[in-house]
Amino acid sequence: MRRTTLQIAAAAGLPVLLLALLTILPGCSPAPPETEVRLAALEAEVKTLKAEASARDKALGEELALIRTNLGSIRSLLEADRERAGTVGPEAGGGAPEGDLDAELDAKAKGFVKENLDRLMAITRKLLDKMERELDKQETPIPPADEGDKI
Repeated sequence: MRRTTLQIAAAAGLPVLLLALLTILPGCSPAPPETEVRLAALEAEVKTLKAEASARDKALGEELALIRTNLGSIRSLLEADRERAGTVGPEAGGGAPEGDLDAELDAKAKGFVKENLDRLMAITRKLLDKMERELDKQETPIPPADEGDKI
């Protein structure tokens, strides 16, 4: 039995061809199912986190608006108290007599408290403005997520 050259080449090339196919085919197979499941879970988690962040930002904005309203009310109360104290207090001439040391200390304490409340209100206003600017920065639109094959 004589073999032809073509039969010998085919017999020798078949194992090489099979080896090449076995090496190349696993690289061409689709992603394993567990990778797809993990990717879907990650995408769902990202969506959940975005929704939570959006809800948190909205709640923070509402809380800042409420704080601003409360500060406005406090300011109006302080102004009313300042007007009342100005017409009755020692600055208006209706103050305590010379011998009444407690009344003088009380008036000085009220003045000190008023100054510190004014400082506190100014600092709080600056802080709220800064927080509001940061919140506005964070509310910039988020670009749409890439498709699953572009992650």
